[in-house]
Amino acid sequence: MDMADTGAIAALLSIPVALVAAWWNKRSAERATAAALTAGRAQAAASLTAVRAQDRAENDRWHRAQLGDAAVEFLRATDALTWIVKRLPGVEHELRQPLVWEHAKAVEDAYAPLELITPTALLSPAQQLRACCRHLERVALDRAVLHSTIDALEAGWCPGSAETGWCSGDVENCTHEGHNAAWVAWDLLTSWADKEHEERRNDRDLLDFCLRDSGILSDTQVDQALELANRCPSTWDQLVGGWLRDPLMDSAESAREAFMTAARSTTLNAATPTPG
Repeated sequence: MDMADTGAIAALLSIPVALVAAWWNKRSAERATAAALTAGRAQAAASLTAVRAQDRAENDRWHRAQLGDAAVEFLRATDALTWIVKRLPGVEHELRQPLVWEHAKAVEDAYAPLELITPTALLSPAQQLRACCRHLERVALDRAVLHSTIDALEAGWCPGSAETGWCSGDVENCTHEGHNAAWVAWDLLTSWADKEHEERRNDRDLLDFCLRDSGILSDTQVDQALELANRCPSTWDQLVGGWLRDPLMDSAESAREAFMTAARSTTLNAATPTPG
């Protein structure tokens, strides 16, 4: 075999080797590209996960801030309503209803956004506090009439006087007819819900006489007290209250505390106002 034949054979053999080398280089490039793509996808996924986690954290902080603000506003509105109901007996009769409506509406306005974003654990106490405020709204005017009447009668039992020696300030021994009438009227009103319907009907004229004879109340105040006594709402015991406890306000305070406890358990980062 001459040199020409040897060169031809070598040329034929070199073709597959070149093809294999080219294929190998292409395969290596594809693997490198695939590895780069895989690494890129992993990095992109990690970045996306981090962004989503950051977004969730930001959204959580935003939600907590919004929830905290809404809870505080709701609590302030309920405190304001409770405060005005407590002080309503000392307000002129004509001004009572507008004041109650104004503060009751503020409670409803503050509850609306809270209901949309509050978690289940806080929703129930919020609903209970709202229901308590609605009850306060319903009984506020009757409570004001009864408390203003009773407070006036208590003040007029036997205040004593420098001008009249026979009026010593001693309720049991006072001979002033007006003071005695105030005492009887007070006793009738505070025990009115305990009487049977027939007994209340029989005592109605006595209550009327004692309220007027006490000389403490105006005719309008007497008429308001008598109208309330005629109706004798089922909530009378709550309206009257007592020397040491006020069931109506105790119930409101209990609902408030339950709401505050639930709000704290959701780790609201917002200060809560003190009651009025």
